[in-house]
Amino acid sequence: MRQVSFSADNRRVLVLTGYVQDGSGFPQAALHLLDTGTGRTLFQQVRRSEDTSVTPSALLGQLLRTQASRLKAAGINPARSNRPRYLGPQPTFPQWTDALQSGQSRTQPVFLWSRPVPFVLKVQRVAAPCAYPGLLPEGEGPATFHLSVNGQVIAAPRAPAVPCAARYLLDRVDLSGNRVLVTLRAYGPGFEGPEATPVFVAATLH
Repeated sequence: MRQVSFSADNRRVLVLTGYVQDGSGFPQAALHLLDTGTGRTLFQQVRRSEDTSVTPSALLGQLLRTQASRLKAAGINPARSNRPRYLGPQPTFPQWTDALQSGQSRTQPVFLWSRPVPFVLKVQRVAAPCAYPGLLPEGEGPATFHLSVNGQVIAAPRAPAVPCAARYLLDRVDLSGNRVLVTLRAYGPGFEGPEATPVFVAATLH
């Protein structure tokens, strides 16, 4: 995760990510624009390079320049970065043991306004195809998640967040007004270990 920026009216949120891919070593960057009222992803774009001398930051700069008019129309100033209310451990290399497996749940208190508010993440197995079941932890399969904030359910998808995801982790919480962006990590098969793919949940808290 590189940056989160809310629009002036908090109705939109920009998420920027950039990293070097496992295995190939190629840089990649992504821009996501979400609606905090509906939770929908309004726009997303990914940029990759096979030139290992190019940095993820350089790719992010390219994305911001090409999408400048779109972000301006959404009321977002990328120069204004949000400070997270919660930031989980940031391991250099993800491990399956970092995340919750099917049947597990975890409550994380997060200070939102002037008090800690419980974020509850539950993981449950679901019938879904998986191209690489042998790369999952023994006895596990695809799973989905249920996320609530102070009793308000803000996400409960029926399918895995990414193909073959078996575990999930609460990674980051950002807040502006009563609009929240929750970043989860979906753990699925990767190169020499799990791939921890960011999953974004935008919502309005009541």
